[in-house]
Amino acid sequence: MSTEEEIERAFNSNGLLSEVVSGYRARIEQSEMAQAIGAAIKSKEPIICEAGTGTGKTFAYLIPAFYYGRKIIIATGTKTLQDQLFDQDIQVVRSALKIPITVAKLKGRANYLCHHQIERTKLERSFSSLREVELFNMYERMLDSSESGDISEINMPEENPRVQSSVVSTRDNCLGSDCPHITKCFVLKARKKALAAEVVVVNHHLFFADLALKQDGFGELLPDCDVVIFDEAHQIGDVATQFFGSTISTNQLNELLRDLRYGSVTMGDRVETVDELIDRFEKGIRELRLSFEGLKGRYDLRERERFSKAIESSSLLTDIARDLADSIRSVELINLELQRCRERLLETKDFLETWSKLDDHSVIRWFESSVQSVRMHLTPIDVADKFKSVVMDGERSWVFTSATLSVSGDASYFTQQLGLEDAQFRSWDSPFNYSQNSVLYVPKDMPQPAETSYVDRVVEESLAAICAAKGRCMMLFTSLAAMRTAGDRLSKSLKERNVKIPLLIQGDGSKFELLNQFKKIKNAVLLGSHSFWEGVDVRGEGLVLVIIDKLPFSVPDDPVTAGRIEYLRSQGGNPFMDFQVPEAVISLKQGAGRLIRDETDLGVLIICDPRLLSKPYGKKIWKSLPSMRRTQDLSDVISFLETV
Repeated sequence: MSTEEEIERAFNSNGLLSEVVSGYRARIEQSEMAQAIGAAIKSKEPIICEAGTGTGKTFAYLIPAFYYGRKIIIATGTKTLQDQLFDQDIQVVRSALKIPITVAKLKGRANYLCHHQIERTKLERSFSSLREVELFNMYERMLDSSESGDISEINMPEENPRVQSSVVSTRDNCLGSDCPHITKCFVLKARKKALAAEVVVVNHHLFFADLALKQDGFGELLPDCDVVIFDEAHQIGDVATQFFGSTISTNQLNELLRDLRYGSVTMGDRVETVDELIDRFEKGIRELRLSFEGLKGRYDLRERERFSKAIESSSLLTDIARDLADSIRSVELINLELQRCRERLLETKDFLETWSKLDDHSVIRWFESSVQSVRMHLTPIDVADKFKSVVMDGERSWVFTSATLSVSGDASYFTQQLGLEDAQFRSWDSPFNYSQNSVLYVPKDMPQPAETSYVDRVVEESLAAICAAKGRCMMLFTSLAAMRTAGDRLSKSLKERNVKIPLLIQGDGSKFELLNQFKKIKNAVLLGSHSFWEGVDVRGEGLVLVIIDKLPFSVPDDPVTAGRIEYLRSQGGNPFMDFQVPEAVISLKQGAGRLIRDETDLGVLIICDPRLLSKPYGKKIWKSLPSMRRTQDLSDVISFLETV
């Protein structure tokens, strides 16, 4: 039997999957996707697969990969999907195919305890409360009891970022092969397992961090693999941009200062000149932080006059970092801590030099400021050439899959973003019966989203549907401010009507906690912003209504968005149609995808934005949405909801 026939046999109604998956139903879309991926892997050609909700794309890529691949890396968008793949889906396929494949899950180094950092923290005694000491001791006790050192294994009573950062390593402070605890290193153990495994499950951030920095194992892993699969691939453009760029925060600078102090103390009196420069470095960091005082949010550094003080402070810190690195170099028999600090000082110098100048137009210089920290960024405008050089090497097969990769069936935005124009693109619609099981409602006579009354009208137009659905609703907003305003208005309106429907609002708990409450309560309204537009899976009668306040266009004065708009305009393109509309379509499709998660699900999607019907670009967005029954008659919505 050929491999193609083996794959076909796996997806038959009485095939291999049906033997291990309860209630398995054969889907032609799933089988076709698996065959297309198998052919692409066999020929080592990149393939992009868009598959609607319910296609079963996880099995559709795992089975051909297992048949054709020898070493497989699967990168997911979230740790939740990473865990699901490792703990459930791969185990099912392994049982179905009866193939003894070895599997490893690899996380970033911040997920593993570090012996050296724990030892250092004990010597420094820098905690400010007894509670922090107690939490630290819990992590320390785990050193002897854990095989993996994965901090998620310990059920901590509370999260404390300060304590957690003191027990794990970073790329900056890891001593690598020079570490005295190298034989016990949990990160190294995890890498070795990944190197030995035939299937390695990671997340996008780890993949790109290692691809860009040649750290954390992919310098070894990638050359050996022959298949790379990106699930939730619609996210990778943003992740690639983040990791092909660079960032430094004032918190990182203070961590470097802390490590310099520690390295200096362990050298005793031999580094007096270094100590003086460390004091200058500390003062320089403080002055840099003060230069951003009063600013909160994201800012474009092209407004040079407005931020001249910050630019001047960063230039002064550049000079201090260079002088300090030179001073450390001149010390004989320097310790490992200061050696690594010197490398970090040179990286800091290079970053700040580039950040404070405007002679490189291939990157966007910007910063984001909050009460806790300032993060300075260098973001590349275009990562297509860099990513293409990795994918098109011909040494391995690349598979990209998601439910949302195209705009009206056109995937050119995704392919151009990553330099994948020559890759094969295939698309399969969802097998769900949207026209029978769902309704899309766009209210009449809505004001334009820019008008001050808009959020009030969103609540007014939603109220009757929420009551008809008896809660069981998710409201998705494009901003936290609109979400909070709507929450206040909705709470007041429900009280006036004497309707007891609980409201769960993003920020009142973690995403995980709010979703659990929503599923448990069964008649709540959950209000969320960007983080709730995807990665939310509520099946059955618990969610029958999704309301979206407006089309999710990125804010045009955001520094990264503004930089891309300016670049596209300089290249003769149409930034709105070539960039902003495709971004909005993919985000909207993700938000709309929260409603129907199973073939028996029923529900109503309300999109309040009048531009969906009134603007020329609205037609392109309209065609990209699932084939739900469309209406502008609220009575259609009420009668439908009253039956579910």
